[in-house]
Amino acid sequence: MISTDPKGQGGIATVVSGYYAEGLMTDLSFIKINTHSSSNKTKISAFIWFLFSLIKLTYYGVFYKLGVAHIHMASRGSYTRKSIILRICKFLGAKTIIHLHGAEFEDFYSKESSEKKQIKIRETFNLADKVVVLSSQWLSWINTIIQNRSKACIVYNAVPKVKLPKRTINNKNILFLGRLGNRKGTEDLIVAFSKISIEFPTIELHLGGDGDIRYYQEVSKKLGVVDQVKFLGWVAGDSKDECLANATIYCLPSYNEGFPMGVLEAMSAGIPVVASTAGGIPDAITNKKEGLLVKAGDVDALTEALRSLLSDEKLRAQYSDAAKIKYQENFSPDVIIPQLKNIYKELLDK
Repeated sequence: MISTDPKGQGGIATVVSGYYAEGLMTDLSFIKINTHSSSNKTKISAFIWFLFSLIKLTYYGVFYKLGVAHIHMASRGSYTRKSIILRICKFLGAKTIIHLHGAEFEDFYSKESSEKKQIKIRETFNLADKVVVLSSQWLSWINTIIQNRSKACIVYNAVPKVKLPKRTINNKNILFLGRLGNRKGTEDLIVAFSKISIEFPTIELHLGGDGDIRYYQEVSKKLGVVDQVKFLGWVAGDSKDECLANATIYCLPSYNEGFPMGVLEAMSAGIPVVASTAGGIPDAITNKKEGLLVKAGDVDALTEALRSLLSDEKLRAQYSDAAKIKYQENFSPDVIIPQLKNIYKELLDK
């Protein structure tokens, strides 16, 4: 298993730490290699960390027979590191899986990469024995750059079922979890919140995540809702569960997404979701069935979706019940972990 440090921040770290929690790593003979960590604050420390990962990989490749290398990849620096790793793994005789997580990988490929680099990216994906993506939207795209479409498949992210503590806040509030920034639609959410705050004067917006907090504090101040917008910083573990327990609605109006863990956690916890149609979100939430979906950037539609759910307790309960069922049938570890084991078996049998 080759990825960023599962003790760090971000979607890949959360996914891999979930594999640990659900016993995937103990059920099988795994070596874990961390190529990066969110604690790397300088390019030098990141390079040294990556160098050690190459040494560790080479050691195990020389002294052991490697079966499958499960490589978790995002865009930019992650792609560069993992493309090197993939080629080393192929040289060492391992079957390889690229597990693509990057919400912005298509933009990275089409808008940020030269024609020469695009050729290299296609070559990297075609070298892999299996390509795992997070949603039907990403499967459609990945099939435009790989030659053998049969080796691409969808494996949804999985989260352990969330067991919520007792609610400690009585008023209604909206919860957002993720890195605060344009990609996640943070400003759109604050603007939409400001429009409904007059109708719901006791409501609060809880923003859990790192990013440009100071900028969004200024946005909240200009819109006159600074006292109702709570900046929680990065939350995890018990703190995250407490945030979910106190949420009336979970909201994620992203412009780009892979398959967001926060949406799955909200579904598991029975919190109704308002989100955009970005990335894999429509695979998790069907509009007006498990929650409400709006087009990214449509602040008026976002405002109306939040207003309608805040005003209708029965509708919130309806979406909550439907989301719990869909989570259990499609995104629980009991469903996803066997899918990964089947992929490993398929590759090892070859």
